[in-house]
Amino acid sequence: MNRSNRATRKDLERSRIDRALAGLEDALNRCRKEDVRYTTGVEAPLQFLEMQADEKWPFEQFRKTLEDPGMDGTKPEAHWQVLNASLNEIKKVIHQT
Repeated sequence: MNRSNRATRKDLERSRIDRALAGLEDALNRCRKEDVRYTTGVEAPLQFLEMQADEKWPFEQFRKTLEDPGMDGTKPEAHWQVLNASLNEIKKVIHQT
């Protein structure tokens, strides 16, 4: 296997990570107006990204927040803020790898 193949694999892996993050960002953008708990394209990217990271707590926090879209009566903005904070931490732990 030559170096160009390895670079291509790395590029493909980065592309998969970027697509997974985009799926979570899409859920974040929609969460103020719709229930995204069972939306296709959220759990698979979340699982994929979690496998890439050593730290698991941001993924658990993201899931927990998704599980309760009303967050015990809080407003959609508060729900968005917790998801956003979780996603920012996910991005940090993914970019450390």
